[in-house]
Amino acid sequence: MSDISVSGNETDPVIGASGGMRLQTLVYIRWMAVLGQALAVFTVQFGFGYDLPLVPITALICASGVLNILVSISQRTSVRLTDRGAILYLFYDILQLAGLLYFAGGLTNPFSVLFLVPVTISATNLSRKGTLFLGFVSLACISLLAVFHERLPLPEGSLSLSTTYMTAIWAALVLGTLFLSGYAWLIAEDARKMSDALTVARYELAREQQLSAVGGIAAAAAHELGTPLNTILLISQELAQELPKGSSFAEDAALLESQAKKCADVLAQLSRRPDTERFLQGEAHHNYVSLESLFSLIADKYGDSGAEIIITGHGDAGTRPRLFSTPELQHGLGNLISNAAEFAASTVNIDLYWDDKQVRAEIHDDGPGFSQEILDRLGEPYTSTRRGKGGMGLGVFIADMLIKRTGGTLSFRNQEKGGAMVKIRWSRRRLEKTDPFR
Repeated sequence: MSDISVSGNETDPVIGASGGMRLQTLVYIRWMAVLGQALAVFTVQFGFGYDLPLVPITALICASGVLNILVSISQRTSVRLTDRGAILYLFYDILQLAGLLYFAGGLTNPFSVLFLVPVTISATNLSRKGTLFLGFVSLACISLLAVFHERLPLPEGSLSLSTTYMTAIWAALVLGTLFLSGYAWLIAEDARKMSDALTVARYELAREQQLSAVGGIAAAAAHELGTPLNTILLISQELAQELPKGSSFAEDAALLESQAKKCADVLAQLSRRPDTERFLQGEAHHNYVSLESLFSLIADKYGDSGAEIIITGHGDAGTRPRLFSTPELQHGLGNLISNAAEFAASTVNIDLYWDDKQVRAEIHDDGPGFSQEILDRLGEPYTSTRRGKGGMGLGVFIADMLIKRTGGTLSFRNQEKGGAMVKIRWSRRRLEKTDPFR
């Protein structure tokens, strides 16, 4: 069962925990490692005259090169690996480095410090679990190489490292791995949080700009539609007076007049300044209503499609929430209830729940429910199943923004027994303090 949240602190899909890494970056790093390893082996073997086991060392270096070629051929290097894919990539690099060091002196080899590289890369780019896994693998390899390794091919009479010194190298590598990976993780995590906060801020700004644009379009539409609507209203009134009372044409004319008056009221609300007539009543205290009364008022105003609207409270009547009926609540809830009533076969059920901390409203109808295509895009502007049939696809978008301004969150899903369901959650403290004068 799909459950889509479009607002607030619920699952908002703006950002993710880890974006993985670009495959091209890891390919470049491995090519650098392969070239560096080949150069080091060539220099030590032919420059310094040390006798290295060339067959296994060359095989390990060539394996990395061949694997890099295969990866580059099979996938576009511009793709981003998942967190798991990047971890497996770096896991191989750690094992390959451990194999090289096994044949070249273990921890006595100065290049053992390269164990720090994969873990540091993971700490700065990948998830915490992945970094812990790679850190554990690196520490295991370091510990094994401290005990099991081939002798470093030094010339006879060269300095021999004592057990104490080997233990010190092991401790330095272990502590270095822990310190550098932890430090890199903290720095990268701080940068990720700043980036995520900036992403969220940009997302919210874009939504506010969309709402402002919709408001401008609404104001322009109210201005343009005023004159033709007045003409329609005047003609419908004249028709209602001239047609014989009781006839079907007279009933149609009366219905046309009532709908035209409703449109005129809506346009009048759009044309008012936002700081005037904010309440249903002229005085603010008249709009201090209970939660059930608020939904009843809104249902009476918007639920005119013929569907029966049943409102049920689930909570202690003595602790029933009381709040101000602000325009945000009126129009936001009105859009949702109107949509539910329009698509319902016969009934819309509104269940209200409350406790000391939270207020929740669930609006469910017995209609066909949301299609998966619409469900995945709910909350975006111009999303509607009625595009080209009178629907603009702005109702849910506007409701989302208005409910969000009251501190609420919206989520949508289809019910198991059929029909759509909208769930709204508020913090009770936030909801009961929607007094615009405080």
